[in-house]
Amino acid sequence: MLNLKIALVEAVSKLVHVYSRVYLPRVGIATMGAVLNDLGYQCDLWIKRMTDEEEKKLFEYDIVGIGSLSNTIEEAYRLADVLKNKNITVIMGGPHVTFMPEEALEHCDYVVLGEGDETLPKIIKAIENKESVDHIKGVAFKGPNGEIKNTGRADPVDYKSLPSPDFCLSPQVTPDDIPPIITTSRGCPHNCSFCSVTTVFGRKYRFKSNEQVISELRPIQHRSVCFADDNFCANPVRTKDLLRDIIKADAIPLRWAGQMCVNAASDPELLDLLQETRCRIAYVGVESVNSETLKKFGKAHRVDAIKKCIDNLHSHHIGIHGMFVIDSSDKPEVVTEIVDYAIENDIDTIQIASLTPFPGTKAYEENEKNVLHKNWDKYDGMHVVVNQKGCSPYDMQMKILGEMKRFYNIKRVLKSYAKNRGWRVKYRLGGYIILRKWIKENSQYFENLRSDTWTAQQHLQN
Repeated sequence: MLNLKIALVEAVSKLVHVYSRVYLPRVGIATMGAVLNDLGYQCDLWIKRMTDEEEKKLFEYDIVGIGSLSNTIEEAYRLADVLKNKNITVIMGGPHVTFMPEEALEHCDYVVLGEGDETLPKIIKAIENKESVDHIKGVAFKGPNGEIKNTGRADPVDYKSLPSPDFCLSPQVTPDDIPPIITTSRGCPHNCSFCSVTTVFGRKYRFKSNEQVISELRPIQHRSVCFADDNFCANPVRTKDLLRDIIKADAIPLRWAGQMCVNAASDPELLDLLQETRCRIAYVGVESVNSETLKKFGKAHRVDAIKKCIDNLHSHHIGIHGMFVIDSSDKPEVVTEIVDYAIENDIDTIQIASLTPFPGTKAYEENEKNVLHKNWDKYDGMHVVVNQKGCSPYDMQMKILGEMKRFYNIKRVLKSYAKNRGWRVKYRLGGYIILRKWIKENSQYFENLRSDTWTAQQHLQN
């Protein structure tokens, strides 16, 4: 039949966050849209924040799928409630609902568990044929008596068999405005305690073919591209092979950025290829400058490797965005040590996240009874959401903000020009602006921390 009209929506927060100035929607929705389109379904994508008029257009669809992260799940639930009131079938997916299906089913009809590229079409087919979904792996739903049914996770998909994301299925996108984001792999061999990537996608790497990656590069080759792999260089043999093929195919983008681990910067051949393909900045999970904390987080690198990583990237005219995490056992002086280290070693830009126990992570299991609240829109790494052992949550929040302001102070911004890295003046200015907007937006949150509001509530609940 294939007469169903389907929309896939990425929930987008209106709140300020660390990537507020960047146009980089996730590729999952666009990939599933391409899968459904190939199967003959009429499917539209909504990947940007929707206006009121655009949201009303969703009432015209038979099925709406909504994807989100933890920090956007409240917006996703709000939208799901609106659609359910219009008797529209709602399917939700993403890492948050994968691990919180009971919560999600208070707002939707079905939850896709884990990867949805194969599960979602099966659910839609069952709806179309008025069949039960209880034979489909990878779905949670309510039974006839309201009981929660969970069919278990589906097997990992054959990533090479999937079509490329098709952002042009969105009325919000034109061929000249395709989001400059490419994901070449799924999975990650590491198992960081605060990350849900391995629990969603597994530790075994799965790759697209080099040919497919290059074909996805062509329409955006003239722009600044983001390789959105969770660890673009975790398999250096494959990464080097891909970069060589990009060079051979004359598909080098204007410039690009991607995430990598500290140890990847010890490979001279890889560094040369990063430079030749115009890598501008590497987003590096440094996490800590303390060896014991690195062990607790499950990181593979040693503290002495961090300085080598910075120097090796800079010697190849590549910037480094250092990503750090403050553990719940850390004292405030740890934040000062991080910023001292970043300034002393000339890290180009940084972000310092408070440990955020996302559902599905080891950190969630360890801190579930230690969280201040479950206001999910605050689970973005920028808000302190757990009790600290070394100080009050308020003191840690203020310490992080104070040290971030020290790194992104206007004098340092204006003096940050460096040969072959002149762009970092703009990047640091962006950090300066976002930080101050975020502080202004969250004044009430700071007041709640200062008055111990959530800590008192948490003690009462326990």
